[in-house]
Amino acid sequence: MQRELLLSLLSDTPTHLFGNFLVLPDDVKSAVQCLEVFGAEVYASSTKITIVPPTKSIIQAELSVHVGESGFLIRNIVSVGFLFARKLIIHAKGTLVTRELHLNEALFTQLGLIKRSNEGEWPLVLEQINPCLQHIQLDASATSQIASGVLIRLAQSTGERSLILTNLVSTPYLQMTVQNLINRGVSLSWIDNCISFVDNCRIQGREIQIDGDWSGAANLLCMGAISNEISVKGLRSQGNQADEHILDILTLYGAQIQWNGDVITVGHSENRSFNCDVTHCPDLFPLLCVLAASANGTSIIQGTNRLKNKESDRLKSAMAMLSALGVHFEIGTNELMITGGIKNHEPHIDTYNDHRIVLAALVASTISNLNISLTEVDSVVKSFPEMKLYL
Repeated sequence: MQRELLLSLLSDTPTHLFGNFLVLPDDVKSAVQCLEVFGAEVYASSTKITIVPPTKSIIQAELSVHVGESGFLIRNIVSVGFLFARKLIIHAKGTLVTRELHLNEALFTQLGLIKRSNEGEWPLVLEQINPCLQHIQLDASATSQIASGVLIRLAQSTGERSLILTNLVSTPYLQMTVQNLINRGVSLSWIDNCISFVDNCRIQGREIQIDGDWSGAANLLCMGAISNEISVKGLRSQGNQADEHILDILTLYGAQIQWNGDVITVGHSENRSFNCDVTHCPDLFPLLCVLAASANGTSIIQGTNRLKNKESDRLKSAMAMLSALGVHFEIGTNELMITGGIKNHEPHIDTYNDHRIVLAALVASTISNLNISLTEVDSVVKSFPEMKLYL
């Protein structure tokens, strides 16, 4: 949804987004606020959001934006925001202010930016002093989110332009950005590690259905697989969301999975151990640790090198959760081996202020009716704003 909001900001005509907007996650609220700072008009109801892009092309001397706790938003704003201002004062909060964002000098140089704030100082102050390069090279070994922002920025340029990527991770997320651009009339080609724009097509306004979020739904689906049966409405199969990989893992786990239109039902059948790789879907990791804890035998989760720079160091926080549950595990060079079996039925779990840990702990509570206590639950509003009312 954040991708579509940013594309709506840059489109040539208004965009109408349709979906379940009764309760908006904090990251989406932050994105909407940024759009309004950049001059867009946003009209929202529970089922439709209309974005009218700014009609004036005046670039402001200075603008101040608040990205909340959204890593995706700040990594995109450093590219997209300078279409509207020469200097940006970027405010953040929560765990985002202590995370490594990989907004480095090599990136700033190619974007024509200079950092005016001190290292580790907030707000982050950036100023555009040179034009953005038409041909940009990125090491995407830590995140694909910066590449998404650069692509959106290049889509608004003219002439020959390209993005060359090395060591790309979270590939499905970048594929999502590419598909979003194509859906809005932008012509581009992706050959090997180079994405090139082949003409000067503008980003077009569209009517767009926003799919349900697989990363949030995965927690509910695992509850069904572990303990009983659950149905979830509003998901789309075979889309571009990396976390749809949860279905492959639940199949290995032995769950019963059935589709009926846009309703998926997952039921308990077996509790088989599984092997999987979260290199391209790291947000699933804490949840998969819980799934492995409920399984019979030893599961292997690969791709743990991707987990350090999230809302928490998720390898550390997930291992702390497993320890609190009394689950045996062993750590390898890029994997975690978890032997199913929970020995502590009244665990106290430190969430590290990470919404994924809160959600994983809630899923764990469905295993043998565990009596779990958490250090906090407020962070859950990042993905499930309404859930805090019931915790």
